[in-house]
Amino acid sequence: MKTHSYVRKIVYIAVITAILEAAKFALNAIANVELISLLTIVFTVYFGWQITLPALLIFAVIESLWWGINIWTVTYFYVWPVLILLTVLLRKQMSCFTASCLSSLFGFGFGLLCAFTTLVISGLNAAVAWWIAGIPYDLVHGVSNLVIAFILYDPLIKALRKMNITI
Repeated sequence: MKTHSYVRKIVYIAVITAILEAAKFALNAIANVELISLLTIVFTVYFGWQITLPALLIFAVIESLWWGINIWTVTYFYVWPVLILLTVLLRKQMSCFTASCLSSLFGFGFGLLCAFTTLVISGLNAAVAWWIAGIPYDLVHGVSNLVIAFILYDPLIKALRKMNITI
């Protein structure tokens, strides 16, 4: 029976990874409009970090293989786990409002979080320049995350509950 549980978890990780990749690919043409933040919150709330974290790390590996190793692909390995951690901390209070605020704040702060890699590689001046240059994109990211989460959080959670998926 225990093996069955491990297989189920591996399947969930694989399916979540595929959903993340499909969602990323579907919106690639629209700069800084994405579903990954919302899906990360939803999957963390529903499945927990033990399923969502491996899926996101595999997602980051696939993105790195697809687009090549670059500063922004490296950031995926620590930025998405930050969102998982924040979601875990807010999980008991999670609602559409909380998810929308968290997703939006994450979008607004995405460039700042990503600047950490530039800080390590190129120093403080380069990191500040990187962050400031990206502020217009972060604004789009934060606003679009707010709207997307506000519209889709409740339907996604309800759909998962209706499917009665168990770990």
